[in-house]
Amino acid sequence: MNLISCDGVSSDIRALSNRPARATAEVLFVGTQCNFSQSLISATSQELGHITVGAASSLGDVRSLTETTGEWPSLLVLDEPTMRGLAPQDRACLLGLPDMALAVAFCSSAFARACYEDEGLRQRMISLFPLNVRLDVWLSVVKLVAHGGNYIPPEIMAAAPAATAPGAAGDETGLTQRQHDVLRLVADGQSNKRIALMLGLSVHTVKLHLRNASQRLGAHNRTEAAMRYRALRP
Repeated sequence: MNLISCDGVSSDIRALSNRPARATAEVLFVGTQCNFSQSLISATSQELGHITVGAASSLGDVRSLTETTGEWPSLLVLDEPTMRGLAPQDRACLLGLPDMALAVAFCSSAFARACYEDEGLRQRMISLFPLNVRLDVWLSVVKLVAHGGNYIPPEIMAAAPAATAPGAAGDETGLTQRQHDVLRLVADGQSNKRIALMLGLSVHTVKLHLRNASQRLGAHNRTEAAMRYRALRP
């Protein structure tokens, strides 16, 4: 198993802080050392502070470790070659882990657009961010996603066709009832955590409904979605 910790020592992934160590890093980068170099992983670890960070060369290595420990990372970031090479069973496994955030660090905009237009990935609220950006931009985006946010480059969203998911029958907005429920509470100023408690949902599911509703309304962020929804309310 070829797992690389942030200090560059080939070993099982381990914590890089004084917190009690997890068997699996909270944020795990999977891909080539060319894309996820030891210096990049180290800089990311320093930026994230108390969040443990690690790297692995393949998803097979990650699965071997998680089968032993029973733990998955909170955020799994795949580089483009790894994402392209996913076997169907690996893709199904990743998409079936609702408590783990997923992200793809892409090299080509065409591949990023293909991921954004992939219905399975859209439903999973996968984040996308480019590899070839300045370090400060990279760190800002990774920090956002590691703390529960979602990121899609504006140029990728603008280039993709509008979402075509069907809505509830007779609803001219195309929104489902649950999307209406979530947007109503967002428009009323409630946080995602509060909405989850009020509707009996997970925070991830609230984010999923909000993401899909925003796409349906042509909104690019939470605030814009709330504004557009208020305009639709009688």
